[in-house]
Amino acid sequence: MNHAFVKPVGYQQPVAVASATGNGSVMAAIAGTRADALRCGDRLDVEGKTVGEVCSMLCKVLHGTELEPEWLVAANMLDDPNEATSGARMDRVWPADSVWNRVAVSVDTGRSEGWIVHVDWITRTEIPDVVGRGYAVMPLLRAKVFVADQAWQLARFISNAIDVA
Repeated sequence: MNHAFVKPVGYQQPVAVASATGNGSVMAAIAGTRADALRCGDRLDVEGKTVGEVCSMLCKVLHGTELEPEWLVAANMLDDPNEATSGARMDRVWPADSVWNRVAVSVDTGRSEGWIVHVDWITRTEIPDVVGRGYAVMPLLRAKVFVADQAWQLARFISNAIDVA
């Protein structure tokens, strides 16, 4: 057991949260606020923005805070035109909510170390010759952190900031 990560029961690690206005401009960070304390009015305006713009807005909001990841990038960071294999291109418009589609935030262990926060677009697509719909997942953003608590707090922050939760 690594005692460096053992916390007392009921421990609530404070993290810094930056505020953003409805138009996406970044305000000053407020230290000591928990990640889940982001108010609905402080959510980022992602409507009509591209994947690259949403990634930049999140980077600006998180910069210099205790939640800042090692890196936060568009999942298709090489801007590969084949979105089916590489994820959404940076100039793709951020997906809008609909009955059949949604954005999801999840946490996974990294391949070699740390934790990866995934932001994915999950769609229900019609499949030819099949009754009903199938699922498709398109990666949008990825972030890396080294501590599990930070990964879950970052996932909570992102889901609130982009109005997934």
